[in-house]
Amino acid sequence: MAHGKFEFKGDGISFLWLCIWTGFLCFITIGIYSPWAYCEIEKWKAKNTYIDGKQLVFKGTGGGIFGTWLLIFFLSFITLGIYMPWGMCRIIRWKTNNLYYADTGDVEKN
Repeated sequence: MAHGKFEFKGDGISFLWLCIWTGFLCFITIGIYSPWAYCEIEKWKAKNTYIDGKQLVFKGTGGGIFGTWLLIFFLSFITLGIYMPWGMCRIIRWKTNNLYYADTGDVEKN
């Protein structure tokens, strides 16, 4: 039997701003900023997501995924994209391992 209430409280303007500045940083760094941009987007999604009234927090960092990101890019390139599904599973596993319920110190005041 399903239970639990999921709620998302994000708004379009804050996500637009996030996409603009992370996209700009990715552009000027020729994509090197991509892992950090990914983490910023995951932090925004977690910050705006609640499960049974409990806010989520994402604690991953771009530096924490950078090596894996490079490996996935390299293996996908040399296998002509065949490695991509396994690479995506590695990223999703890493993301899930860095997603928590927010503690009192993790919650930002609006």
